[in-house]
This record gives sequence, structure tokens and C-alpha cells, in this order.
Amino acid sequence: MRVYVFSVFFFLLSFLCLADDAKGDHEVEVVGDKNYSNSTLVYDGIDVSNYQKDINWDATVKDSNIKYVYIKATEGASHKQHRYRRNVEHARQRGIKVGSYHFMTTTAPIQAQFENFISVVRPEEQDLVPLLDVEKKGNWSNKQLQDSVMKFAKLLEDYYGCKPMIYASSNYFNNYLGEPFKNYPLFIARYSQNEPQLSYGAKWILWQFSDRGRIEGIDALVDLSRFNKGCGVKDIAYHYNSKPETPARRSHGDVPRPKRDRSEQPAVPPRPQQNNGGGNASSDNAPKSEAQRRGEENERRRQRLEEENRKKEEERRKKEEEKRKKEEEKRRKEEEKRKREEQKRQQELERKQQELERKQQEQERKRQEQERKRQEQERKRQEEMSRRRSNEQAQERMREQKEREAENNLAAQQRREQQRREELEQTRRERIDNERRAEASVPSTPSAPRNPNPRKPVANQSSADNEEVHYDNTHRRNRGSNK
Repeated sequence: MRVYVFSVFFFLLSFLCLADDAKGDHEVEVVGDKNYSNSTLVYDGIDVSNYQKDINWDATVKDSNIKYVYIKATEGASHKQHRYRRNVEHARQRGIKVGSYHFMTTTAPIQAQFENFISVVRPEEQDLVPLLDVEKKGNWSNKQLQDSVMKFAKLLEDYYGCKPMIYASSNYFNNYLGEPFKNYPLFIARYSQNEPQLSYGAKWILWQFSDRGRIEGIDALVDLSRFNKGCGVKDIAYHYNSKPETPARRSHGDVPRPKRDRSEQPAVPPRPQQNNGGGNASSDNAPKSEAQRRGEENERRRQRLEEENRKKEEERRKKEEEKRKKEEEKRRKEEEKRKREEQKRQQELERKQQELERKQQEQERKRQEQERKRQEQERKRQEEMSRRRSNEQAQERMREQKEREAENNLAAQQRREQQRREELEQTRRERIDNERRAEASVPSTPSAPRNPNPRKPVANQSSADNEEVHYDNTHRRNRGSNK
């Protein structure tokens, strides 16, 4: 009974510990990153894009380590992330600080990329300063790259009222961006256990130390980042309501105008009152006082300055209009050039495709021709083999027929020889019988001389005996040759 009670108590205690852990920090998993282990991992935020697919923010918000999230909004001059709006709304509803970033390319105009970004990213929906992701250099020189990034950063600063944060790897920043951006807030990527080291005295705020994070609620791998010592969300917070001129007053498609020159104008004293009704008032011909002359001089100077400022403003507006028209014309030409190049590339692709299809058809035709030839050769070979087999079978039949005929002839010859031998044997017996009968009837006489050489026939021996012996030897030789 004590064991049972102790087991129940231990089970309840384990359950309470697990529940307490579930309320605490949510552990992240690092997949395939040899620089970090899951037990020693420290991180403060993540960044996501369409690559992470549909995120379960209810599960992700359980991770108390995530203090912020940067969400990809746009790329280049036309690409917009279709999951951006959903990610922003769901993350902010669950109390996560949200920022947005643009992936800058080297193949599209900076102005077009800026307009693409502000058409998607609404200032009132941002908790963090905008982020400019700079990873490519293309065919640009260092000066062209720095000027382009600086132009983009200035446009973002004018529009959102704050300096944007620049994202780049440590090597990319040291080799290409460098000193012009050392005072910007920096988000540096370096997948290592060692902190990034920047040149020109630049200091980073965020460090992306791994791209192999596995977080609950997100199916794909996630980039993990942490703040520098002494830094926090306050250093990258975006204060929308504190700006004197809010971007909400502008339409998202407008391009921010340059700031006006608000130089102080000289003070102008009020004009002296003129009383034409007589009395103590001075007439038009009366000499003017020093104050009146100073006031008129100031008025003329003010009017002159206003006229100069008006002219300068008109000239500036004209220059801006001309510049805008030139940029539009340049953009239009670039667009036409891009369309022509795209059309040309498409035509080239179609031509190559047609050429490839023609080659494939030619190869198929050759293959079919080779197959037809092979089948024809196979048919001829089979016919030749059939004809050869037929000839061989005919020859075999003829040979068998000849052998049968030879055997039949041999058998007939043997039968004839056997019959002849029998006839000779019969004749010899009859001759012997006749001789015996003759000897018996004839009176006794001296016996005939004996043949000393049995191989030579006796003189009075019949030729039939010699023929018989000669026949036997010849027949034996003939049989040996037939075999």
C-alpha cells in the first residue's frame, strides 16, 4: 500500500513539474549546427518569410525567448510576400514586437524598390525600425553599392522618420559597405560561436548566429538572433506617434519629398499707421522718420527675400520635376529595354526549344530508321538461318537417304553373297559327295600326292574353292571400307 501511495505521489509531482516547465521558457532545437547545442543556446528573436510557410503563432508565442520578429515584406521592385499581412497581424495580436524588412537586389532601380516596400509596409503597424537586407553586389563597384544603399536608407529615413537598420554579413559589411554606414543600427549575420568583428569602429545591435533553429509552430528552419551586450528592443523600437509628420498622411504610393530649407527670415516691424484725415498725422509729403524708413527697408528686403525664395522654390520644383521626368523616362526606357530583352530572351528560348524539339524529332526519326534497319537485318538473318536450316535439313535427309540406300545395297549385296556362298557350299558338298561316291565305285589305286603348300591350290582342285577363299578376303576388305 505504501508503494502504491508513493507511486501516485511521484506521478503527481512529475506532472506538476512538467506543467511548470510548459509555462516557462520554450526550448528551441538546433538542427545540423555544430556551433551550438540545444542546452547552451541563447537567443532573443527570429526572422521569417514565405519560406516558413503558414506559422502557428499560438504555438510560437509560447517561446518566451522570442522578444521580436522581423518579417520579410518585399524583394526587388515587384515581389511582395503573400504571407506578410497574415504574419504581421497574427504576431502583433499575440504581443510579439514586429518589424519588416526588404531584400534589396542589384537589378532593379532603388526608387522602384523603395516604392514597392512602402506600398506594403504601413508605419502604424510597425513596432521596430524598418530593416534593409543587403546581401548581393552583382556587377556594382563598391562606390555604386554604397551610393545605392545610402539612397535607399535616406528614402526610408525620410518616409518613416527614423534610421533604418542595415542587415549584412560581417564580411560583406567590412569589404563592401564600410565606413558610410558605421553609425547606422546594424544587424550582422555570422554563423559561428565567435561574435562578429566590424571595421571602422562600427557596433552591431543584433547578431544572427544560426540559420538552423527549429521552433514550435514553424515547420521550416528559422534564423536565430541575439542582442549585443547592453542592447535590447528599446534600441530598435519604432515610435510612430512621436514623429512630427506621420507617414499616415501620405498615400503609400507617394515618394517622400526632400525637406524644405526652413532658414529664419528677418523680422519685419509693423507698418506705422497712416491717418489721412489731417490733424497731427503726417502727410505723404512729410519727411519720414528713421523707424519708417527702417520698416520700409525691412519690408522691401522681406519682399525681395520672399521673391528670391519663391524663385528658388520654383527652380527647385522645376529641377525636381525635370529630374522626376528624367527618372520616369529612364525607368520607362529601362522597362522597355527589359521588356525587349525579355521578349528577345523568350524568343531565344522558344527558338532553342524548337531547335531542341527538331533535334529530338530528328533523333527519333534516326532511331526509328535504325530500328527499322535492325528489324530488317533481323528478318534477313532469320530468313537466312531458316534457309540454312532448310538446306541443312535437306542435306541431312539426302544423307540419311543415301545411308539408307547404302545400307540397303549392302544388305542386298550381303544377301546375294550369302546366297552365293550357300550355293558354293552346296556345290562343294555335292562335289565331295560325288567324289566319295566315285572313289567308292572305283577300285583302290595309289593315293593322290599330298599338297605340301596348303596356300597354293592343288592342281586338280576346283576353281570354285579358290574363288571362295578369294571372295572371303575381298568381301572382308569391302566391308571394312564401307564402315
